[in-house]
Amino acid sequence: MSLMLQRLFETLSGARRGEQRPVLLSFLALYFLLLSYYLVKPLREARLFMHFSADMLPYFFLAMPLIALLVTKFFNFWVGRVPRYRLMLYTYLLIVLCKLAFLISLPLTGRIATVIFFFWASVYFTLALSILWAVINTIFRSDQAERFFGFVALGATLGNISGARLSSWLAGYEPLKDWALLFAALAMGVALGLIWLAVYFCEHSAESERQTSSARKAHVSRGWEDLREILRNRYARGIAVMVFGLALMGTVINLQALRQIDLSLAQKTYQEVFSSDSNTAQFETIYGLKKLSTEAQQTQLTVLFKQAQFTAAEQARFENQYTQYKESLESKTRKLFADIYFWQGVLGIVLLTVVARFLFRRVGLRWSVLILPGFFFIVGVALLFPVELMLVQLMLIVGGALNYSLNNATKELLYTPTDESVRFQLKPLIEGPVMRIGDVSASVFKIVISSALAVWIGLSEGLQGQLLLLFGLLVVIFWAWSIWQTGLSYDQSQQNRRRKARTNA
Repeated sequence: MSLMLQRLFETLSGARRGEQRPVLLSFLALYFLLLSYYLVKPLREARLFMHFSADMLPYFFLAMPLIALLVTKFFNFWVGRVPRYRLMLYTYLLIVLCKLAFLISLPLTGRIATVIFFFWASVYFTLALSILWAVINTIFRSDQAERFFGFVALGATLGNISGARLSSWLAGYEPLKDWALLFAALAMGVALGLIWLAVYFCEHSAESERQTSSARKAHVSRGWEDLREILRNRYARGIAVMVFGLALMGTVINLQALRQIDLSLAQKTYQEVFSSDSNTAQFETIYGLKKLSTEAQQTQLTVLFKQAQFTAAEQARFENQYTQYKESLESKTRKLFADIYFWQGVLGIVLLTVVARFLFRRVGLRWSVLILPGFFFIVGVALLFPVELMLVQLMLIVGGALNYSLNNATKELLYTPTDESVRFQLKPLIEGPVMRIGDVSASVFKIVISSALAVWIGLSEGLQGQLLLLFGLLVVIFWAWSIWQTGLSYDQSQQNRRRKARTNA
């Protein structure tokens, strides 16, 4: 790298000479991992809404913590027994093989494969991202991270944008529409190669490996004791509350927003495909088919044919239109979510390039960690009142940008002072099962108020949503208080480290 390019890169990233190569490689590794994920994520949402109603989401979320816990505990079993970088290699290769398996099976199967794919796509990425950031946190120190983690996290945001754009394009390009998972598998393989190069070139990696190799036995997973350690470790507990609160309030907002998006897209698609039919009752029947099993769907269609007195030719035409309706709805849903994720990434670039370094170095983490809970509190209050679909999409864009760019970089900074037992054992638990417990808590509350309370006291759908939002707002307040304490602890530790460094100098 020429001297001029080195100086330009230092200005943009904050990385000094000797740090630039591993910083750039870490940036690119995150870029390709997120590009891979945002080829999978819109497909996950589209396949789900193709076969199921948005009202089913709380029930799907119920199983998520158990699946995430089992996957994480299986991973943690090998922590300390397999060298950490080799463990990452095996994990990433297994995920790539899963993507190739779904590439073959998903177009050939229906609702059961969609459910399996939804659970897998919802769980694997948190583990993959957690491992990658754990490696990045290992090869850089806290003082380095404060200078260039905003830039490193920018790679994830650009990957978000690229993956969302590519996913949107694939959704509308019929010859390659079903090949998103192949591109996702290739991108993840590239991410693995890049982070291995970052470790190889980092001047601290060999020394770090020597220092920790003798202590690796102490970091062997201790089974369920790891979960209790999160509760005992005040610093790790603060991060866990942050992740739990984010997941819970994010799910609360999504449950409110996704139903509105699903219904609006279904109405638009119905009007396009069944253009000669303005029968509202027929739309309600077709839209409601997603809530039924395959056999019940066919029975409902038979009843519809009899009521409308369709001839055999009219039945065949209607069935073709219904197939077209489902395929068109899948494409529209995938494109809409891809566009939301794209604009999340665009806004995330601004946050990471303009805001992050100033916040980390000048304001401190104790204030930086309050930005996202503050925004979620405002959104939660706003959703207590009727809002337009466009505003709902804007809320998802801003909330996602704050979460996946600024908040994620802030969270990873909090991990840098911790030891490897936290980064490689507790971190996957925090960002897997603990996060999913946030999802399931919101889902259980939603199910309770939409079933039991609705039956017992006649609670309207609007009041159910408001009650769910009030529950989320209480959690946000607790989240903000807890993570402020953790951020304060980080700032104090860094101030003490700098003071000690000045004294020694």
